[in-house]
Amino acid sequence: MRDLVPIVIRCLAAAVSALLIACAAPAFAQELYLLNGITRDRAIGGDDSFAWVLDYSERLSEHFSYSLVYVNEGHLVGHHRDGLGAQLWAKTDLLDRRLSVAVGAGPYLYFDTAARPAPVVYADEHGVSMIYSLATTWHLNPRWGIQLRANYIAIPRSIDTTSFLVGIGYKFDARALPGASAPWSAGGRNVNEVTAYLARTYVNNFEAETAAGQALEYRRNLSRNVEWTLSAINEGNPGPLNRRGVMSEIWATRTVFDDRVTFGVGIGPYLSYDRRDNDKARLSGAVSLTASYRFPEHWVARATWHRVATDYHKDTDVFLIGAGYRW
Repeated sequence: MRDLVPIVIRCLAAAVSALLIACAAPAFAQELYLLNGITRDRAIGGDDSFAWVLDYSERLSEHFSYSLVYVNEGHLVGHHRDGLGAQLWAKTDLLDRRLSVAVGAGPYLYFDTAARPAPVVYADEHGVSMIYSLATTWHLNPRWGIQLRANYIAIPRSIDTTSFLVGIGYKFDARALPGASAPWSAGGRNVNEVTAYLARTYVNNFEAETAAGQALEYRRNLSRNVEWTLSAINEGNPGPLNRRGVMSEIWATRTVFDDRVTFGVGIGPYLSYDRRDNDKARLSGAVSLTASYRFPEHWVARATWHRVATDYHKDTDVFLIGAGYRW
């Protein structure tokens, strides 16, 4: 258990700053970009692989913005690495605001399935490093844009990579101003939610075993942009593990389309028991993304991704889709 403490501290240090920025920033000019490209290992003789990025950003002022980003660096030889980052950007607009150029940097919480000599075979490594980015965006109209981006990620204990990507993005609330939304009030809002999920678990090793699972989640709105969840999760039996447990997370959230659609990023502890580990209690960390759609009245559809980070090389991705009831 003592070996897990540095992992949890690193997870919290990287993610809490992102959560605080997301909660404190005014909700206007929200942008969501999906980009695809290649990753290159910068070592001599390094190889190439695919890369893709999901980026959510908001302007803080005319020339500054922040973003929360998921980066998948692909399957390089000996490394399957991805991570979550929080970046601060400096931007300038050109050509009557049709073209923008930006540079960004920030902490990067990475998860690396790294090859090891036999008989170990692999190890799940975690840590916090930095991600540096350069992006140029051509705005097709007030809503849609095409972006070219380069990312540089340097990790002393792992490999350094450069990614080149292109993608398309959409701007929500394009004409909204800072502070335009009304103050949040619990009165008249459905602040409680219970959601039942079907799950699919993927083990983070080079075999990529999978299994079906289930989850039940209670979610509560603490403020307009902050939620708390308590979940019971059965990850199933994908081979190396047969794990179930209880997860508690704090979430930073944003809503669009008249509060019908919600995006969120969460972090918290995960207390689990693994039948293939003699039912030993393990305290792990989890970082998560969620998106939901609220139907009229009280029903909601929700999709969630949990990345479980362990200290005994049994990291997993748990993908959930389900239906919930709000009151």
